[in-house]
Amino acid sequence: MTLIREHGAALPLLGLAVSLTPACLSLWVGHKILKIEGPLLVGAIAGQHVSTPAISAILAASESSVPLLGYTVTYAIANVMLPVLGPIIVALAYRVG
Repeated sequence: MTLIREHGAALPLLGLAVSLTPACLSLWVGHKILKIEGPLLVGAIAGQHVSTPAISAILAASESSVPLLGYTVTYAIANVMLPVLGPIIVALAYRVG
């Protein structure tokens, strides 16, 4: 609550932008440029966000296991990249801020 009082509405809006920008960009690139089919693409985006609840909702909505094909590889890559790049991004943010 202190952060919201200190920074106002910018903090939640930046959080939304940080989450939605990569997902929307991935959706556009995957659909328009790479021509990936929809179920595989939404599974890959859920894996990119390392979101098990998202893939569960996608599987329930699609009534198919096809999105898991896109999910598994991006989930594995994201699980390696998060701990590797996390400290680097924090260090860069500390230097900039």
